[in-house]
Amino acid sequence: MDILTGLVIWAAQALTLSVLLFAWWSRDQNQTYQLSWSGGFGMLGVGLILVGLRGEIPGFLSIDIANTLILLSIGVFIGGMLQFDGRRVEPFIIVPALLWIGGLLLPVVRETFSARVVLYTLSSGVGFAMLAAILLRRPGRSPWTGNILAAVLGIYILTSLAHAATAVVYGATSFETLPVPSLVLIPGAFCFVASVLIGAQMLTERSERRLKVLAATDPLTGALNRRGLIDEFQHLRQKVQPEKPFLALLHFDLDNFKQINDRCGHQGGDAVLVAFCQLAAVSFNSRGSFGRMGGEEFASILRVTDMVEAASIAEGLRMTLALQTIRTGEDQITVTVSAGISLQPAADADLDRLLTAADRALYAAKAAGRNCSAVDQNGVASIVPSAAMLTQHDMTLEIQASEQVTALRRLAQAASS
Repeated sequence: MDILTGLVIWAAQALTLSVLLFAWWSRDQNQTYQLSWSGGFGMLGVGLILVGLRGEIPGFLSIDIANTLILLSIGVFIGGMLQFDGRRVEPFIIVPALLWIGGLLLPVVRETFSARVVLYTLSSGVGFAMLAAILLRRPGRSPWTGNILAAVLGIYILTSLAHAATAVVYGATSFETLPVPSLVLIPGAFCFVASVLIGAQMLTERSERRLKVLAATDPLTGALNRRGLIDEFQHLRQKVQPEKPFLALLHFDLDNFKQINDRCGHQGGDAVLVAFCQLAAVSFNSRGSFGRMGGEEFASILRVTDMVEAASIAEGLRMTLALQTIRTGEDQITVTVSAGISLQPAADADLDRLLTAADRALYAAKAAGRNCSAVDQNGVASIVPSAAMLTQHDMTLEIQASEQVTALRRLAQAASS
């Protein structure tokens, strides 16, 4: 196969992928990496066609513009990979094209075929090295696909350097004067095919991750659903954490939620649910899991040191919500929440028993007037005293604790006596 035929086939494949990715992006325009990769394959395809037309069109188009487009495509691929991982696109992606353009300003490079081959090889090598570095440092991803693609790019860089050295040693004046001209295409074609296959695998992995997330989260609030909470319970129960030997379940129920729906409509009710979940996400960040059980009921599962810590966290969320004003349309909504808390040693924790105990405590909190927390200990529910119920004289200065934590410690002592 001659070079022209190989370039045409390669260009056709690149342009086909460009069209397919653009069509994919047009269906879901939030996935910007698809548009970037579509543009990258488009630039690559046009650049390869211009290279193949060398001798039929001006050298400025078939050399300067063609290779600039190909090197820009590498930068666009790098930008797409950054977007794929949810990272910001940085200006360094245009470095490969800038190296090529800058090198062409030197007459000795511009007028010598072998010098241009070396310049292009170094420019593309820098681009592929940057892409490989990004693949090797992808945050929170399955490493094997990125590592394999990085290895493929490394092979391409080495073979391209060998090709450039051959052009210099033989004093080549064109592709045809190289010992084996068709070998010029092999490294690039290999890298292209391998990149497409591995890229497809990365997209498959991404789709699988998204499906798992969708299966375990509530579509309205983005919090975990019941299934997701069950999975998190198993994870936290098996987690080795000696300093936090207990597993706590915090069951929340928004107070008078039906009245909010009746007064503000379901849009207002949805806004309250979303706002509460956003507040809980901040409150429980790195502490444990939080999810929606259904309707206006929510739950959190977390490892704690004792009941005091669990009740402190629940009370913190309860009091913070009571101070919030949720705005939706023309409505300004204030809402409170009641909480029921249960606790078991992590090694022996049973989710059904935790739920039953937390439900019992939640019922007690509702019966006590709502907007409060209750804990269940040995089948007996006790209301958590609010910090406002205590005076400064009651505070335990010895431990320099907050008013809320001191109140909870008094409750724990009373329950154990």
